[in-house]
Amino acid sequence: MKLSIIVAIMTALLLTACATTGQYKAGAMASIGPYSKFSGRLIVIEPARRWQVLVNWDGTPERGLIRLTHAASNRIIQLSWHDNITHILDNRDSAGEWKPVTKEEIIKQGVILPPQQLALILSGKLPKSLIQKKPGRWQGKINKTFLKIKWSAENHKLELMDITHGRQAILIIQP
Repeated sequence: MKLSIIVAIMTALLLTACATTGQYKAGAMASIGPYSKFSGRLIVIEPARRWQVLVNWDGTPERGLIRLTHAASNRIIQLSWHDNITHILDNRDSAGEWKPVTKEEIIKQGVILPPQQLALILSGKLPKSLIQKKPGRWQGKINKTFLKIKWSAENHKLELMDITHGRQAILIIQP
């Protein structure tokens, strides 16, 4: 599984396909989280394939670690970040070392949101570029990508839809 797939999964979890009309009234904001530490499942749906990984998340917008495990292939990818510096560790890398990775490299691999931005959303602080359409549903542009987000608090489920690239991710959190 490539880094781009893993990042796409993380991004997809934050977006969902939802058709809405008009902007939701202020004052009735539904929030996501805060979730700074959890386990869960990530399901990614791309035009050519579908896959899922186990997720272990321990992070805030300032620093964190995410571990993605693809059970079928026994592949494990970890991303760590501190402020704007991100590193990656892949169990299939023969060097077995943490390597720096830039936001630009992550985005080139198909990642919609760097982990810092995902952590911000999971902490309940959505970017101003996202407009709430109704409780638990937002849409807008992040990193030049049009996204739709759907949050189901009762199911701890975050759905992300990358309208620009035709990808969807579903994150099911087990707090």
